[in-house]
Amino acid sequence: MPNNHLSENTKNLDPLINTIKDLTRVITEETNLLKTNRPKELERFLPLKNQLMASYQKEMADLNNRGGLLGSGNGPAIRQLKQESRVFQSVLTRHTRLVKALKTISENMIKTISDEVVKRQNQASRYGADGAKSTNKHPTSITLNQTI
Repeated sequence: MPNNHLSENTKNLDPLINTIKDLTRVITEETNLLKTNRPKELERFLPLKNQLMASYQKEMADLNNRGGLLGSGNGPAIRQLKQESRVFQSVLTRHTRLVKALKTISENMIKTISDEVVKRQNQASRYGADGAKSTNKHPTSITLNQTI
């Protein structure tokens, strides 16, 4: 009978462990696509990632309802869950750093282009309705401020 109890406890954590492994795989693939300058290909992972995140949230709620780790698994299952969680956190941290770096690069590139447009606009001579040359005393540029 105790072996059946251990088997049941392992089965309780298996879905969560598998979901974490799948999320790790998807985020690793996304990171590789970003590193190889293929961000458009990220779209194909969106439905799967959304499904896995929903599954992860459900499994975590189930784990909590069962009383946490102590009520859900035996030693080996808990160790495996912790190991997979550490790997996932590591992959997620690298992915987050890469996305932030790419965002900063993009924002700086847009700002540089915007500054150049403003600079060129100020050099152009224009005549106003009264026939006098007008200058743009308050140059403006278009910038994007969008959080991804």
